[in-house]
Amino acid sequence: MNNKNIYKKKLNSYEYQLYARQLILPQIQTEGQERLKQSKILFIGTGGLASAALLYLVACGIGEIGLVDDDKIELSNLQRQIIYNTFTVGQLKVISAKNQLQQINPICKVQIYNLKLISSNSFKIIQPYDIIIDGTDNFETRYIISDTCKILHKVHIYGAIFEFDGQVSIFNYKGGPSYKEISPLLKVNITRKCSVGGVLGVVPGLIGVIQATEAIKIITGINVSLSGHLLIYNGIELSFKHLLIRNLNNYLGFNNIQNSTNRKNSSLEQQFISFNQLKNILNINIKAIYLIDVRNEIEYKIKHIYTAINIPLRKLKKIHNIKILEQAIKNKKLIIYCNNQVRSQAASIILMKANIEHLLVSNIIF
Repeated sequence: MNNKNIYKKKLNSYEYQLYARQLILPQIQTEGQERLKQSKILFIGTGGLASAALLYLVACGIGEIGLVDDDKIELSNLQRQIIYNTFTVGQLKVISAKNQLQQINPICKVQIYNLKLISSNSFKIIQPYDIIIDGTDNFETRYIISDTCKILHKVHIYGAIFEFDGQVSIFNYKGGPSYKEISPLLKVNITRKCSVGGVLGVVPGLIGVIQATEAIKIITGINVSLSGHLLIYNGIELSFKHLLIRNLNNYLGFNNIQNSTNRKNSSLEQQFISFNQLKNILNINIKAIYLIDVRNEIEYKIKHIYTAINIPLRKLKKIHNIKILEQAIKNKKLIIYCNNQVRSQAASIILMKANIEHLLVSNIIF
């Protein structure tokens, strides 16, 4: 945290009144509130996760907020992206969000970047900020965030959601791990792209609020509990699991999967084929192919490729199903597909951990 100007940003009488209920907290008080006022937080992605986090962080007195997004608001966003409304559909997200935030707290300075974060601009955009809150929906951008934050020594607050589930962790905090170092494990446990998969609207709100809470704790010096840990939320069971990142292999069952194969460590790599290549393969010798659809049961019933069997990602992780699959694919070529690239890659990682050769269909659309 850059504290060189902390004593130049004293609270005025208006701010003492505005933040009165927060200032009486023994963990905050005047010093903590002044730290919030001088802090700078960058949001990469202004969707469901950012919506809730932004509202609370601006209201609590963060001095400067940065918004990075190149999308426009769509009607389907409103179910979970509560910072927008029906009157803002079609507008640029960063402009609409800035207008809303300035109405909540005009003291907060809001910088907008109507662009996509890429390797060539990431250092310039991320450099001025103390904390980076990740609200993205693809691994490519997350890797850019991870690499840049690690080089620039910036705290990276990660959040991800899918259906009824969510995850939160803190990276690059006081020598802790980076996202890129553990992302293969996170890929398997959750996928997040709401435009393809489903999500209950309240889940990104909950995860976003947790991200905001961790940011406040880091800024004010309150004990931080998620560095080196992963918080996993299950909305169906209404449960939270707080896991050490070094124990994720055991939690996800990878060690058991590897032990059950009785083979040497796998050196397999992901091999991709196009949808057109898949069609050609099936036309040549359909009986030699074992085709798996890793989407959920409802998606499979609506539409699927002829001859494909359905093994949803959550079932594929089970050791019993892996053993059955090993027997079923003898003398056959295993191919997996999904209309969500993140989910299909997660399935591929599970198979690689079990040392099962396979092909992965890329860019399939239903």
